Amino acid sequence: MSAFASVMCALVAMFILPAISFVDLPRSISVDLAKVSNPTDMRGADREDALVVAITRDGNIWLVADRVKLENLPAAIQERVSRGAEKRVYIKADMRARYGGVKQVLACVRAAGIDKVAFIVDRRRGN
Repeated sequence: MSAFASVMCALVAMFILPAISFVDLPRSISVDLAKVSNPTDMRGADREDALVVAITRDGNIWLVADRVKLENLPAAIQERVSRGAEKRVYIKADMRARYGGVKQVLACVRAAGIDKVAFIVDRRRGN
């Protein structure tokens, strides 16, 4: 019976865990996400046209796969929304990024006319 349960757990892990995926940034971008105990699944972040803004530890800003300057971020977001992207921005901030930088990005997102903002995080693993 325990072998059957082990096989079932392995099958569940193979089919369920890939369904809970997050938007991947280009391999060269390193973002260590904040860890939380009770994250909410955001399937919209997996959409091809999802507006994902990444903030790296050193303060670089990426919109989807393009590096952008802070002052150009509102225009870049508005341009993608005009091409049909959802009016929601997902922010992936490195947990070691400066709070001031994240706050500035959030202000730029609001300046672009986006009110729906979500932060992408990782689930905290048990000790």
